[in-house]
Amino acid sequence: MNFLEQLTAEWYAYRGWFVRTNIKFGRRKLGGWEGEMDVIAYNPKTETLRHIETSTDAHSWDIRKKCFLRKFTTAKPHYGDVFPVHRKHTEQVAVVGFHKPKAKTVFSDSITIILVPDFIREITVVLSNLDPMNNAVPETYPLLRAVQYASFYSKSRPISMQGKTRKKSV
Repeated sequence: MNFLEQLTAEWYAYRGWFVRTNIKFGRRKLGGWEGEMDVIAYNPKTETLRHIETSTDAHSWDIRKKCFLRKFTTAKPHYGDVFPVHRKHTEQVAVVGFHKPKAKTVFSDSITIILVPDFIREITVVLSNLDPMNNAVPETYPLLRAVQYASFYSKSRPISMQGKTRKKSV
């Protein structure tokens, strides 16, 4: 599992979703699998199932489109195998890329695209306001905890050194 898959799984679990990662599906007769879902999450409050594929590739949007359409299309029939629950909504999300695509809907109307910087920013904005001394992210989410510490303590705050306090220089 790469860091973006791990961060995605931690973020959804931290917010109350049930999460599964790296789920292989479609066993082939001669061995191997049809595909793998990076992250699939279920929110019992909203009865929403969300399939999230992540990538930090440098491919063109045309190549990404082919890849992600295949991933989501082949995985969709297997969602109920992963979470055999009633669901009102099923969503497909691609966390990918660093620059906005030229077209508004690049993959399809059913796939939401979230750029990696926007996803990181969403997490950082929430966690930067949680003081680790009073409201630490649980240690079971090590990447989120690291983001919390980095974003909270990177704000202009006094730094303590050997019992003396000095103002952090920027």
